[in-house]
Amino acid sequence: MRTESASLIVRPLRPADRQGVDQLLRVYAGCFNADEGVSPGILRRVFESSGHAVNSLHLFQAKLGGATAGGAVTLFLPAFQSVFGSYIFVSPKWRGRGLGVGILRELLCLERHPARPESRPWRIYGEITASSGSWWQKTLAKEGFRFFPARWPVPSYDKPGKVLKGRLCFYPFTDRPPARFSQPAMLAYVYALFYGPEHMHRYLLPRLRSFVALDPSA
Repeated sequence: MRTESASLIVRPLRPADRQGVDQLLRVYAGCFNADEGVSPGILRRVFESSGHAVNSLHLFQAKLGGATAGGAVTLFLPAFQSVFGSYIFVSPKWRGRGLGVGILRELLCLERHPARPESRPWRIYGEITASSGSWWQKTLAKEGFRFFPARWPVPSYDKPGKVLKGRLCFYPFTDRPPARFSQPAMLAYVYALFYGPEHMHRYLLPRLRSFVALDPSA
């Protein structure tokens, strides 16, 4: 694999950066299938309203040689002092050059040291599916992500009733959780936020006790 991540530039975008957002969302739209990809229009709308929302959506643009080669989408959850990493993606024409790992490492650094210290998370969570490829799971594990043993059911955004086999993982920025942190509450909240309360009650809630320990350090 030829690696070009040394010349990769990853930067957080602001809603006012319309050109950067347009470029990023165009690349994003060509990277995910209908089951897994949230509409670019929804991402744009949520991002533009993040300054007034409880949770803030973060868009990261990855540029190589002046071109947008990929990026990342994350959601900061202040109530749980955690980040949920929704997407890391590389344009098909730029794949096979080690850029995904480069974006991941830059993302971890940027999320670990946010502009506002009060927004510093203690963990970043992420989910993967079969379409991510086994190599990506191995890469995440090599970079320090820890995987929950049970399967993480991922409802399709495109076909009602279809559920993808997923895995949930996290990267610990620190081993000390915030005061009164509840991992089951955080996961139920994220699941309902992403997939809807009805899917949370149907697919996650019945298995939540066996899925994750109450102690977040477990």
